[in-house]
Amino acid sequence: MGQPPSGRMRLGKIGFLNVLPIYYPLESGIVSHPFKIISGIPAYLNGLMAAGGLDLSVVSSIEYAYHPERYFILPDLSISCCGPVQSVLLLSRVPIDRLEGETVFVSTQSHTSVALLKVLFSIHLGIRADFEPADCSEALTRGRHPTAFLAIGDEALRLRVHDDYPFRWDLGEVWREWTDHPFVFALWVVQRKAVQVWNGRLRNAIEALSAAKEWGNTHRAEICEEALQRNILGWEELHSYYQGLAYDLSRAEQKGLRLFYRYLVEIGEISKMPRLEIYSPLADVA
Repeated sequence: MGQPPSGRMRLGKIGFLNVLPIYYPLESGIVSHPFKIISGIPAYLNGLMAAGGLDLSVVSSIEYAYHPERYFILPDLSISCCGPVQSVLLLSRVPIDRLEGETVFVSTQSHTSVALLKVLFSIHLGIRADFEPADCSEALTRGRHPTAFLAIGDEALRLRVHDDYPFRWDLGEVWREWTDHPFVFALWVVQRKAVQVWNGRLRNAIEALSAAKEWGNTHRAEICEEALQRNILGWEELHSYYQGLAYDLSRAEQKGLRLFYRYLVEIGEISKMPRLEIYSPLADVA
């Protein structure tokens, strides 16, 4: 098959607090790795992966559903929650079940969160709304005040308490209460083409990501200390935030992901259920 490239694998990184437990140990040198790390919002990374500009990346879980033929899922890695996620929030002036026919601003940064909101509105509540892509922070700053808006990531953490929007949905919490399953917001995937290009090197890459996850899980105080420098949340708030996140892709998360994909088919967001094809390091030929 030939020799793998001499450079580094291109690894995508979401520029949000939620990935610090994975990427801080990599970027700080605590865990050695073979990556060139490229940062961006989820939608940007989705586009880079779709264009072949990254070898591996964390991507919105819906990106895999859109193009399962392009990717393998990396084992036991996700950004998930089993309750409140705190960084995917719908804020509203009126009770959520009264948003029938209203315009809801939705973040342009994450396709998964918008799709989840559509599922919750259509199937869970049985209502319809007009979803308008917008930079929610900029819209509010410029005096545009929609009836409701969906914010994600660090933006949601900044805007989560807003006097003009007393009604709030934490989408992770609503999903859990409705389905009794975890929700998987993001996955780590590898390009199918990259599996061939990096023949014999993917095992080390997966081991580095696994070691980073383990370090992040067991050093949450250090992660919170690093996150404090972003000036978004205080110490206790950061501990609470990270306690609500999970980074595994166990059977429970996979069940929740399949249920989400089934609902996406039901609302017409995707045409058919994708198979969860998880890459095995045993397939990596040295």
